Amino acid sequence: MRRTTLEDIARMADVSKATVSRVINNKQEGVSEETRRRVRQIIDKLEYRPNLLARGIVAEKTKTIGLIIPDITNPFFSDAVSVIEDCAVKNGYSIYLCNTNSSMEKEEECISNLISKHVDGILLASAATEQQPIHSRLIKYGIPCVLFDRKLKYMDYGAGIFVDNEFAVFKATEFLLRHGNRRIAFICGSGELSITQEEIEGYRSALEAHSVPFNRDFVMYGTYQIETGYQAVRELTKKGLDFTAVLCGNDLIAIGAMKALKELNKPIPQEVEVIGFDNVKVGELVEPALTTIEQPIGPLSEKAIHTLFLLIKGTIPAERSIELDSRMILRESTKNFI
Repeated sequence: MRRTTLEDIARMADVSKATVSRVINNKQEGVSEETRRRVRQIIDKLEYRPNLLARGIVAEKTKTIGLIIPDITNPFFSDAVSVIEDCAVKNGYSIYLCNTNSSMEKEEECISNLISKHVDGILLASAATEQQPIHSRLIKYGIPCVLFDRKLKYMDYGAGIFVDNEFAVFKATEFLLRHGNRRIAFICGSGELSITQEEIEGYRSALEAHSVPFNRDFVMYGTYQIETGYQAVRELTKKGLDFTAVLCGNDLIAIGAMKALKELNKPIPQEVEVIGFDNVKVGELVEPALTTIEQPIGPLSEKAIHTLFLLIKGTIPAERSIELDSRMILRESTKNFI
């Protein structure tokens, strides 16, 4: 079977070879978004991969790793990037950092670019919830992939390093229940994400364990940004829902929730207790200081990249899926008694 060439793609897309080359090399100048999208679709359909090895442009190993994250503005991911990059450099690797802004379309483009660059492996915090056709290309080309923080259903990945989100939220919800709270609002990210689904299961399980009915009206979805927490508290109040605690999917959501509660003259924690998730630095600086679930960002990041190193060397990890524990950090936004 004849190998697809640059000329084939240029002819099908009705563009020049130079334009195709610019798209493959992710050069922004001289290519419109419509043209870029059309060329990308053809490349993906034909499963074209530039033969850089045959052209002598790269060695058998490039000593490069792709790191795909959904939101670089989220302190959790920016902290993780710092740890991962330090580990990579110490081991002689360079990082291609890709920020998808939680867009699956952008993630597809990132993976295609990383494949064309012949990275030795990829760390992936996906915007999807289950394996997509683009993920299958990683398997086809034998590129090791370690899932990081977020799970992907049905994907035959090399390994995955996660946090036990379900148990973490179970313990946090139970903590609030033991304070006498029976109307606990839960503000989280997209309901499509695996981490959100795990967190809701932990929340629901804790309520059931304490014979408190699960009320869907108290669950608010959004993004992992401050605005989500702020708008959710406003919406809950507007609906006349009386809540005495707010559990949040991350610290940014919690900070937004606290801002809204202050504007509504609801004292924290006397009238409403608030718990975040991640333990990012800004949580210590807000007033009152934020009680949170500490994610082991350092160990999680280090374990992920060292597992990828093993896969790149052809070693199968003893455990393909690892869930790390988290812990509660008690501060001023909760009443802090058992």
